[in-house]
Amino acid sequence: MTIAYPEAFWLFIGVAGVVVLLLWKFRRGRRDLARLGSEVWSPESANVYLVKSFFRGVCMTLFFSFVVLALAGFHWGRRPIEEDRSGIEIVFAVDVSLSMLAEDIAPNRLERGKDVVRSVVQDFAGSRFAVVAFGGKAVPVLPMTEDKYAVESLLTVLSPETLTAPGTDIGHALEVAAQAFPESSARHQALVLISDGEYHTGDPDAAARELAERGIPIFAVTTGREEGAPIPLIGGGVAKTHAGEEVRTRANPRVMQRLAETAGGLHLGADEGNVFVRLRDGLEEHTERRDRDGFRLAAVPRYRLFLGFALLFLVLENALRIVRWRDSF
Repeated sequence: MTIAYPEAFWLFIGVAGVVVLLLWKFRRGRRDLARLGSEVWSPESANVYLVKSFFRGVCMTLFFSFVVLALAGFHWGRRPIEEDRSGIEIVFAVDVSLSMLAEDIAPNRLERGKDVVRSVVQDFAGSRFAVVAFGGKAVPVLPMTEDKYAVESLLTVLSPETLTAPGTDIGHALEVAAQAFPESSARHQALVLISDGEYHTGDPDAAARELAERGIPIFAVTTGREEGAPIPLIGGGVAKTHAGEEVRTRANPRVMQRLAETAGGLHLGADEGNVFVRLRDGLEEHTERRDRDGFRLAAVPRYRLFLGFALLFLVLENALRIVRWRDSF
């Protein structure tokens, strides 16, 4: 089971507010009836009011709760989807954190990663591409498109200045990249992750497992070397600690390899001489394997189930409000 939009659970704070409002309304109504006197506030009328108010409140609470669950985007179960063999959809998740300016591979980590993107775009004619840039947070900077020139234009301006959030969160990058794939598409899908493997927050392994469940492999390309290098600053010089020592950034290929293996993809080093060929062959093997199968298994969205329950409780709440239980009330 996967949840596409876990941030929707914050709406339960609003549901709690609705519960408080309903309780306040019930207490005020009971107090107002008591002020009307014993002719209206009979034991029979009190019981009818209590029961109807209670169940109406429960129905409204459940209505809002199921709406929130529908918005969260629950997926579970699998269903076969016929493959569209006319191309592949590739999302590039490109690390643009400051460490990607390190020059332990020429000309630097980021520019080498851009070359990887360009090679894939040129090798897969008729395919569609999207780009997610990430540092301390991830942002989709190019939606799914067949326009190769749009990808090239974006690459020319992609830099650490694209995002202001410091640090690196690979887990969030994978989550945002997964959302960049159209849900209704039956094309082959793959995610190309370009990073030095350093990360400071998030849980990339959990995100990789969710991609594996959706049948989307991660082709992880590690930029940089483990021995590390200083971090150049955009305004000149290199990053230093408060004590005046140079800050060195070290690539972490083990993280990248683990993510690729978890999602059933391939790990490559950007400094390998045949990185472009191996990445192309890996993506082609993925599409050929799907072509032989003729279909792929996709997670089934279940929002309709939760919306159905929400509608049911809304109808019940209105029925409780409209239907008279006793002629005397």
